[in-house]
Amino acid sequence: MPPRNILEGPKVAPWTCPSCREAVPRLLPNGRRNRMRLDAADMLLPVAEIETAANRVPGPRASEVCFPCAEAYRELLGTLIRPPGEEGDARGGPGLNDTGIVGALLPIAGRGTRVLIFHVVNAVLRDTEIEDLRRLNPERLTYPGTRGAIAPQLWAIYEQHLAQLHAGVPPDGSAPQT
Repeated sequence: MPPRNILEGPKVAPWTCPSCREAVPRLLPNGRRNRMRLDAADMLLPVAEIETAANRVPGPRASEVCFPCAEAYRELLGTLIRPPGEEGDARGGPGLNDTGIVGALLPIAGRGTRVLIFHVVNAVLRDTEIEDLRRLNPERLTYPGTRGAIAPQLWAIYEQHLAQLHAGVPPDGSAPQT
């Protein structure tokens, strides 16, 4: 029971984030909305094969997610990832030829976020895995170290994504918002 000299604040009704499927407050502690609008650039890398694969995933897309999910999207999109079941510490060495990339994160209304993972197979970029975000093993995430044996096509996508992040330019090439 709270002390009698503390007044309760206003009640803020929760809403269910379509990405994490958690009941979250509508407002953040700073008073801003806890619903972040997602653009295509927030959900997928600007590569034709990735866009095509994302369009094949069934289900209605959610256009807004909670603040923590939006931040997770920014951190995960374009991250290198090891194959499932690979043993050892991902931080122990650079990625190899079987290294993939998180190419898309798709919030599907009522079903959570689907993570599309791409690998280069026979010199072609392919979506090889679709994983639920809540089941994605963070130990699979890796770093490039040096270029090593990462497939050149995947390496080019990764470098382009990093260059856009460092330049602060949205992937569609438009000027950064000030």
